[in-house]
Amino acid sequence: MKKTTKGLAASVIATVMMMNGRIQKAECASVFLHGDLNYDDRVSVADVVVLKNYLLGRYGLNENQFIAADINGDGEVDSLDLAALRDIMIGSRNKLPSGTWIGDCMGAKRYFSFGDGEGTLIEPASGKARALTVESDEDIVVFKMKDSGVSMTAFITWENENSFVLKWENGSAETFRFFCENSINTAELLTGRWVTSQGRIFEIEGLSGKLTDKSGNISRFEYAPNGDNAVFHFGSTDNNTEGQIKHTDSMHFTVTWPDGAKETFTRQKIEVKNGITYVNGILIANKTYALPKDYNPGKILPDAQAAFNEMQADAKKAGYNLTIVSGFRSYSYQSELYNNYVARDGKAAADTYSARPGHSEHQTGLGMDINNASSSFNNTAEAKWIAANCWKYGFIIRYPKGKENITGYMYESWHVRYLGKQLAKEVYDSGLTLEEFLCIDSKYKS
Repeated sequence: MKKTTKGLAASVIATVMMMNGRIQKAECASVFLHGDLNYDDRVSVADVVVLKNYLLGRYGLNENQFIAADINGDGEVDSLDLAALRDIMIGSRNKLPSGTWIGDCMGAKRYFSFGDGEGTLIEPASGKARALTVESDEDIVVFKMKDSGVSMTAFITWENENSFVLKWENGSAETFRFFCENSINTAELLTGRWVTSQGRIFEIEGLSGKLTDKSGNISRFEYAPNGDNAVFHFGSTDNNTEGQIKHTDSMHFTVTWPDGAKETFTRQKIEVKNGITYVNGILIANKTYALPKDYNPGKILPDAQAAFNEMQADAKKAGYNLTIVSGFRSYSYQSELYNNYVARDGKAAADTYSARPGHSEHQTGLGMDINNASSSFNNTAEAKWIAANCWKYGFIIRYPKGKENITGYMYESWHVRYLGKQLAKEVYDSGLTLEEFLCIDSKYKS
């Protein structure tokens, strides 16, 4: 990708990090730089003088100097290289980078995003950003960290449109390579673990991450978000892939790749606290994830009860009567209930409509059955009203029709689960079950 060089700001600043109130400069080995004949990690008038004297027969060049002087790469050092050397020197005057660049000090990478005389230093692992400003005077750049006011200078030498070198005050040098034209907004970072519709897993920290494909192969990548787009690259800078991002809700986005293929990303953070499983902070009880025996809130949780009361009142105004016929159930109560069903109908049949102990949503204090816990409720006016309106109060139909193979249970028009208003709306709008929404399954191990 070719970058446009506007008088925008601050990749130089990016090499600076604040630690204990003082700027930490990049400590890097010398870099190879075309035109740097006197080994000072910059191109200046001094290098022009050396090359001129060589062409006049006054000085010789050693092997490394000859390679650095052969700027056009034709195997000879002549007046064409002298002209190219002057172009490098002139081209580095008052020219600052724009977009996003990657600074490299002996393999340690940092990201710098610039625009409109200001810039941002972004730590690749955490995504933490620090703001800065930058000014230029010929081939010298001065940048200042906004949070501390500390300033630092460096010489800048442009090798080409996609690469430049900064020579810092302490004598160290750092190479910068162009990443993308986007100036990164750290609020758009995709930090987290994402499971995709193609069976891939993206684990992202800051601006870099790890990709695991369906076969278990692992690769590393870098990316830069920019509103509706994101640039990913795997390996070399030339291997850039730009995808269009569409955020669906708080836990999903879809990337449309250049070939037109769409891939849905689902945020998935699974945590177990005191034996209770949370997916993206949502308490889960299904056939895969069980609750411990001693988890016993004793009743429907207050937020869920208050939400039902509100829904019940509004339903009554609309001419419908709603009543909770089964709310909280303890582990022991569910065990007795399930075993009775098994004795009556057999285990395979019971598993389609009753949860094994520890796997029931009723034990969470967030699930409830309304009016009539049987299939005779399915086509009633109340059932239809609940299906159309329960999301407004923070509930979802937990086991919808046609999704039996996903939830693991038969259609239950009477069973709702409290999620909170925002999340319930997102699930309702998606048309997905909670399992699909969170990209988890619901299957007993045996």
